[in-house]
Amino acid sequence: MSTIGGLTGSTTSNIRGYGGLASGMDRDSLIEGMTYGTTSKITQQQQKKQQLEWKQAAVRSITNLMVSFADKYTSSWSSKTNLFSSVLWGRSNIKTTGANSKFVSVSGTASSSNAISIMGVKQLAQKAQYSSKAEVSTKALETGAIDTGDKQVENLLGKKISIQYGSKTYSVFLSAKDKAGNELSYGNAQEIADSINKLLKDEDIGNNKSLADIITVGKGVRDNGDEYITFTKEENDTNRCQITGGNALNYLGFAEPKNEDDALTIKTEADGGLESTGAVSDLMRTVTFAEKIAGQELTFNYNGKSVDIKLPGVSELTKADSSGNVDVMENLKSSLQKELDKAFGKDRVKVDLKDVKDADGNDAKALSFKTVKPSGGDDNTSTLTLSSGSTELMGKNGALNVAFGESNRLNLNAKLEESGLNLGNIALTAQGTKININGVDIEVTNKDTVYTLMEKINDSEAGVTVSYQEAADKFVFTAKDDGESGRVDFTGNSGDSAELVNAIFGAGTSDISTVGQDAIVAVKYAGSDEVVELTRGSNSFTVDGLTVSVKGEFGYREVDGTTQAVDKDGNPMVDENGKPIMEKVKELDPASEEVGIDASVNADSIVEAVKTMVEEYNAIIELVNKELSTKPDRDYTPLTSEQKKELSEDEIKLYEEKAKSGLLFADSDLRTLSSDLRFIISGGNAQALADIGISTSSSYTDNGKLTFDESKFRAALEKDPEAVEKLFTDKGSVDANGNTNYGLATNLQKVMDKYVKTMGSWETKGILIRKAGSESSPVSLTENFMYKEMAELDKIIKKLQVRLESERDRYIKQFTSLETLISQMNSQSNYLAQIGGSY
Repeated sequence: MSTIGGLTGSTTSNIRGYGGLASGMDRDSLIEGMTYGTTSKITQQQQKKQQLEWKQAAVRSITNLMVSFADKYTSSWSSKTNLFSSVLWGRSNIKTTGANSKFVSVSGTASSSNAISIMGVKQLAQKAQYSSKAEVSTKALETGAIDTGDKQVENLLGKKISIQYGSKTYSVFLSAKDKAGNELSYGNAQEIADSINKLLKDEDIGNNKSLADIITVGKGVRDNGDEYITFTKEENDTNRCQITGGNALNYLGFAEPKNEDDALTIKTEADGGLESTGAVSDLMRTVTFAEKIAGQELTFNYNGKSVDIKLPGVSELTKADSSGNVDVMENLKSSLQKELDKAFGKDRVKVDLKDVKDADGNDAKALSFKTVKPSGGDDNTSTLTLSSGSTELMGKNGALNVAFGESNRLNLNAKLEESGLNLGNIALTAQGTKININGVDIEVTNKDTVYTLMEKINDSEAGVTVSYQEAADKFVFTAKDDGESGRVDFTGNSGDSAELVNAIFGAGTSDISTVGQDAIVAVKYAGSDEVVELTRGSNSFTVDGLTVSVKGEFGYREVDGTTQAVDKDGNPMVDENGKPIMEKVKELDPASEEVGIDASVNADSIVEAVKTMVEEYNAIIELVNKELSTKPDRDYTPLTSEQKKELSEDEIKLYEEKAKSGLLFADSDLRTLSSDLRFIISGGNAQALADIGISTSSSYTDNGKLTFDESKFRAALEKDPEAVEKLFTDKGSVDANGNTNYGLATNLQKVMDKYVKTMGSWETKGILIRKAGSESSPVSLTENFMYKEMAELDKIIKKLQVRLESERDRYIKQFTSLETLISQMNSQSNYLAQIGGSY
């Protein structure tokens, strides 16, 4: 297919009206022939535009390759392979040498490899720290006094009401507490109404509103004394509002809907609201202790292993012993022991019953859980926590009278007096008692939990952090400041404050005052024989661009004599008993081997970066010269839509590949780009770059491709990495012959900026960006020469299409007149023929 004729898809259309009925002529074909000149011009312009679009895509393929190259190697500072980056060329491979190197680690970037030597570490830095001298908890997991008598329970507790508001359905569970922690009751109609209103506040419906803003629950009393429940809707709300179900409804006097059609509509008060047809009933029932706890669950956590334990049924709990006596608590104990043995191993957790007094002073029983050793004796290293359980069992109102999170260690979320601390006879008050840490007063009240007290300390200006070590059952205080700057001092406490400090944090705490210790490291600087002892608050510090971390003492020896330690203010230091703190005298040991520091570049990453750079650079040269040297086949012009209909997809693809080929042949911009790429290495640096393994190919047909000798390059890096870096990054230095030489990366950057710079004003953007635009520069997509040229072609095509329509209209009118005339002549001829036939 060497030529294209006919109309393109945009110029072919059905000609209006009907032709040839009288004349017998093919009007449409005649008009198409008569307008062929215009349709051909439209086709030619559309083909020009298609070729320009293909040409733009070809330029952008080169642009994208070059932009990607620039991002990786010359322009983006976030790129790890940027050839100007100090991170790439820096001496980041740093290691220590010598027999004592195990005590020192070094990291960072150093400009030289022999800046310092580390002669020894006299002492390591330590933060001031204090740990409770003994365990702080009672070591027992115990419940409160358990009431085993019969109880009245609320039938509505745990039941549900389903309410549809708008298009969403909300499930309102009648729980023991609302989200704010308020206790809820369901013993009569008023309590029910109040509790449900609180629960409706917890149902968020959006726009900072809850169901409580829409629905109000109330109570009513009928003439016969029956109490009933009402639901009313907010007056101005027009959304659907219905009760669609829930197992609480029967208790409230409502008939539970069986389907959507039975839903109970909540109306406004003016419209009568929604009133239960029956009375509230069956709100309370009597249950025995065994019935209340039967089948409920407890979750125990033993040394990190969590197990759910289900309590036995009523029959097992009320089983009589050999004497015919029924002891529910003894049966409960035996069942728990059996389950805990199964869960954690036999004889690791011991369950006991403990005689206690209830709140009224009556005799009662409590459950006690203790960690023990199978071989006998207490196990004070294991932790046991009652992490959760059924609501019928847990909490103050639970049958077992035990808090969530109760443990044989401290319960951090419980109030101090209930947390398991050995507070003895100390009674906390709402007004609080102040304790002093590092001269800062912190108030402790009867509302504080262990956790909130720790938060107060950590957030205060005392400058310490306190944590609770569960396994050791101790508090640990650590100064926030490093070394000698930090201290942990409780000596500001006396009287009640001292007694409280000792009760919470362990006996003897009020006598503690401890100061941190600085690191003392001996170093020798390059070019000097003088040893300098550096004093630092941390064991990790920076010296001449290196981060040095010391991990052990070395290089010093003890000499005869000791001296009393002094604090940072020069005051003699004493221990908690008032005795002087003595420290041994140390001096550098001349026989000890120093630690050297060897800093080198990361040769592997540099070699890989340069290697891939050369490969990608050569790929750009290959693509540019391929486009530049490929001649177009003038016989292949863009297909029209009619021609495409005659071909298969594969045939169209093959044809268009040939039609697209050679569009950039001898392009002037690509010709100058090819020249710039060919001579990227020039001047005085050519030989120096060749010496390190980078040179221009000697084959002219390679068009300036680079060659890379990895072994030469790696050897040069090991010998003098700074010299290699300069051959890449030199911004212009004058040699002995007066020539200004630029580094390879600098030359690359200039070429990339010249042709594909994406930033700046239109005038400063790269040549190819201005020529064809790029997605890397969004503004350029509509501000480039090719886009403007296509816009002009669109204008020409539009004018030709208007002319084509005008020509068609004119010819249609002429053919219509001709058809009318011929039709009239045919009528007259038929008439005359009829007259002649009558004579």
